[in-house]
Amino acid sequence: MAHSICTDSQYEPSEIDPQDQAWDDWSNDEEEEEESQCLFCPHIFPKTIETFKHIKNEHGFDFQAVKRGLGLDFYKCIRMINYIREQVQAHPELATSKEFKLTGSEPFWTDDKYLHPVLADDALLFAFEELDDEETAEPVAAFAPLPSIDLSAVKTSTELEAQLLKLLMATQETTVNLEGQFEEYKSMVKKTFFDSIANEGNGESKSGAVIDQGNYYFNGYAQNDIHEQMLKDRARTEAYRDFVYENKDVFKDKIVLDVGCGTGILSMFAAKAGAKQVFSVDNSAIIEKAKLNIKENGLDHIITCVRGKVEEIELPVPQVDIIISEWMGYFLLFEAMLDSVLVARDRWLAPNGIMAPSQTRILMAALDDEELKDDKVNFWNDVYGFKMSAMKEPSLNEAVVDFIKPSSVVSTVVTLKDLPLQTITIKQLDFVSKFEVEVKKDGVVTAFGGWFDTWFTRDGHSIPADRESQKVEGEIFMTTSPFGEDTHWKQTTFILEKPIKVTQGTKISGVFTCHKGAENPRELEVEIEYFVNGESKIQNFFLQSS
Repeated sequence: MAHSICTDSQYEPSEIDPQDQAWDDWSNDEEEEEESQCLFCPHIFPKTIETFKHIKNEHGFDFQAVKRGLGLDFYKCIRMINYIREQVQAHPELATSKEFKLTGSEPFWTDDKYLHPVLADDALLFAFEELDDEETAEPVAAFAPLPSIDLSAVKTSTELEAQLLKLLMATQETTVNLEGQFEEYKSMVKKTFFDSIANEGNGESKSGAVIDQGNYYFNGYAQNDIHEQMLKDRARTEAYRDFVYENKDVFKDKIVLDVGCGTGILSMFAAKAGAKQVFSVDNSAIIEKAKLNIKENGLDHIITCVRGKVEEIELPVPQVDIIISEWMGYFLLFEAMLDSVLVARDRWLAPNGIMAPSQTRILMAALDDEELKDDKVNFWNDVYGFKMSAMKEPSLNEAVVDFIKPSSVVSTVVTLKDLPLQTITIKQLDFVSKFEVEVKKDGVVTAFGGWFDTWFTRDGHSIPADRESQKVEGEIFMTTSPFGEDTHWKQTTFILEKPIKVTQGTKISGVFTCHKGAENPRELEVEIEYFVNGESKIQNFFLQSS
């Protein structure tokens, strides 16, 4: 898993244009119209009207006829689009069927779950009114903000519909012309849906609309550069490849689940190794490219792509033999993707199935790196002749993700947490661990540094506590330590507020506490309490998106 997610700064208004909003620009220029994907298959078209024509001609579903025949309003059209996409994800065979029918009596028509987009940046959610435009040559929307419409008379049936109507009425009051108002309307809809207004308790956007922190995570993984960085991480990618290819007998004729499939590389490894069926799951838009990658390599008869969260999707099989996933984040647990992998394990993994990787281990050592502290903390003592001590506190509380110089490691290395992935529970991912390190030479300890090791095994067996590298045939070992090959995970440093003067043989003991962030569960909060030379100190750190 990549180490980067979308940050708050990407959602702030532009410094150049005060009218620039927190969502992507929406243009009415036909040449800039957003691409849209078919409701039933992976085909993507440059114009939404072409998408709807394809849906009608190739899949036998006349969106406009259904809309008119069932008398669908704006909200029901949104629900219908998301319902169909969800059904296609759960039942891939619908991609080739021409028998999809709706009667108007289905429960989803009034379920606000389907006001949330199943497909990120789904252009069809904002373009179905263009079907009317095509026939009338006028900008008539299913729920258009035209001056002639009395919005106060519009009826809503759910709380979320009422919120959308309220936003729309505010938009109508503040716009001065029809063209601008229509664009404001479409932007409002886009912002409202992509900020997930109904996800209560997950924070607020700049506009006050409620947002889901998880959306930042999944939206971040839709970008090419993150996947390029991960694929170019040789230690990472080759560890997975070597485990799969060197254990083809384990994969032969097996059913494999790839959680967080990204570009589909791990799924293709498994298919090439002889798996009879692979399910590639991802909740990011990158899965659309994964489908194309898989098809281009002639593996689409083995690999089925499913978009969605493993907590919500359904698979057409009761169990799988192998779960493979590259879920690791900074300091192993940053981004909390392991939670989803364990949900997948508990839902689908066969009794004798295996997890790949099968075990991970978080390790820590004391560091002597005065240069790092000067760069990150003491820098604020003299900024072009000015003191900025107020800036020190955030620097001391933020964990630093960067490469640790091997020469700066001045103590023994200790295990903070072992994670046997066949059996560990989500609750156990928040942990408290006692530690003791012994200093190897005289100097000053300025920080603690952490990293993780990973093992792949043929049967999921536990790795002994003293195992430091690959020593067993059939196992693959990968480390992110400063003594190994560089990886995109780098290492994580916790800079101490007060350096510790030490001599060879000094023992530093303490308690290391790590848990998910209180406000954003994809981030980490760490507390280190340490004892040395009769003194104790507690320091708190945050590992968060920047």
